[in-house]
Amino acid sequence: MLDTLSRVFGFTQLRPGQDAAISAVLAGRSAAAIFPTGSGKSLCYQLPALHLPHLTLVVSPLLALMQDQLAFLHQHGIAAASIDSAQSREDASAVMAKAKAGELKILMISVERLKNERFRSFIQQVPISLLVIDEAHCISEWGHNFRPDYLKLPDYQRQFAIPQVLLLTATATPPVIADMQSKFAIAAADVVTTGFYRANLNLLVEPISGRDKQRRLVDWLSGKAGQPSIVYVTQQKTAEQVAEHLSQHSIAASAYHAGMAHEQREAIQRQFMDGRINCIVATIAFGMGIDKSDIRSVVHFDLPKSIENYSQEIGRAGRDGQPSDCLVLANRDSLNVLENFVYGDTPERQGIRCVLDELLASGQGGQWELMLNALSEQSNIRQLPLKTLLV
Repeated sequence: MLDTLSRVFGFTQLRPGQDAAISAVLAGRSAAAIFPTGSGKSLCYQLPALHLPHLTLVVSPLLALMQDQLAFLHQHGIAAASIDSAQSREDASAVMAKAKAGELKILMISVERLKNERFRSFIQQVPISLLVIDEAHCISEWGHNFRPDYLKLPDYQRQFAIPQVLLLTATATPPVIADMQSKFAIAAADVVTTGFYRANLNLLVEPISGRDKQRRLVDWLSGKAGQPSIVYVTQQKTAEQVAEHLSQHSIAASAYHAGMAHEQREAIQRQFMDGRINCIVATIAFGMGIDKSDIRSVVHFDLPKSIENYSQEIGRAGRDGQPSDCLVLANRDSLNVLENFVYGDTPERQGIRCVLDELLASGQGGQWELMLNALSEQSNIRQLPLKTLLV
């Protein structure tokens, strides 16, 4: 193990948490690694993959995350590939052929790929040693970023007869850890948590009235000229307004939110990664999978949605270990917006009853046919929580 570590990856020793997680996997057990952002979770599957007899299948929620990790693996001469929505059918077929021929050690896919019947029938013909689930907190409805598709992963593990699982995440509360552990039958001793304290992050909360926030933000960022910064806001229109205000005050900033075209978002992200833009004003659509090590400043212009969100968002600062500042400009102005989000994500009892009645009325032999739009209006439940409810 240590020989591979120095020969392939150029490291002389493992960090304490990495050692425990990798040893568990190499001993043939399933494990979970819950480490703070930037403390080397990826190595926990990359190193064992080189020692396991068959393919390591990595499920990740984000394309950006996969591309970063693939670049790293190729740089170190490791046979790895991905199948993603940006590829042509021919490219995907070529990757599948390589996997079938045993020429790949690591294959990365998005969780949605497993809905594809062609892909599922292919994967059943390939022996797999390890299933790796990145951002594994997405499996739990008690977490901050629940993805219903993740709930099917334990079934896929059984279906494809994959002997071991490795779960990776940076944010997991005790209920989320318990959920992850029980769904994949991981022994308590193989849940490796290293704690979340990061000594290089300077956490600041400043009480300030709503009308003074933009002025304070300009002052703050002017003092950090040219340093990479992320400013988090709650709403898309705020992202646009704040980015424009900063630009008018000689701070080159770009807005980033889910309302923008995919290509535009990709371009902004690339410019930020390359250092052509130093300040991004973003909703929480930005950040997952941003592996930029020198972000010196994360500002919450609006209050974060939850402690878990806050922890994940400030976790993007100072991954190079250098001192970095995390500032919350705090007041009660945006509380009602956050409360609306919470209410919008939480179905009311009569709405749930309405969905159950509808299922009872329309179900035949374990099959249901429902129109999501109509059911959403009828039950007064937004589509995303409705999908979760149906799962």
